[in-house]
Amino acid sequence: MRSMVQLLLGLCTLFVALSQALPVIEDRDIAPPKDVTIDDIVYGGTGCPQGSASIQLAPDGKSFTARFRSFAAELGTGSLLDSRKFCQLNLALKAPVGWQYAVLATNYTGTACLGPNTKATHTSTVYFSGSTNQTSFTLPLYGPAKYIYNIQAATVVGGTAWSPCGYDAALNIKSELSITGTGIGEIIEYGESGKLSRIFELGWRKC
Repeated sequence: MRSMVQLLLGLCTLFVALSQALPVIEDRDIAPPKDVTIDDIVYGGTGCPQGSASIQLAPDGKSFTARFRSFAAELGTGSLLDSRKFCQLNLALKAPVGWQYAVLATNYTGTACLGPNTKATHTSTVYFSGSTNQTSFTLPLYGPAKYIYNIQAATVVGGTAWSPCGYDAALNIKSELSITGTGIGEIIEYGESGKLSRIFELGWRKC
């Protein structure tokens, strides 16, 4: 019996390169306040179990980087649990009183190799705890095909999803990879040199 990888290589004869750019918002040039810190980081999920991720704030406070060991979903391996993987990131970013921040943009890169009657999706949702203002975008991919995709996305709806003034609210980022259908396939998010590393660009303004 041929392995799943061999089957996928036989099915994925069509290569499709996708690049999806969503509008960005302003306030990129405002210097962030001093003494910005990350007070707490909580993450978990089938795509990023404990011990598999790390978060680092840039010294200038204009971005933070999330690094993961791997993030992939597969269909046809015999376990439905492998067909949907998610990662929930909860970040307590603390800024001086009188300032608020937003996630201006981020970048996702990945590949998908899908057989007939198969659909893969890459979904990301960003919101602040206690707020109903959130953004979610989904990239649907259909088989049979092999995709190389890049999403350069503004993760703030209309530029209004800023952290609240007067109190700290955790930033929540949920990502999901899933495959449905009756065929086989896989979808993988990856970074440079095979290392998965996302950079989230921050914007700052005074309340």
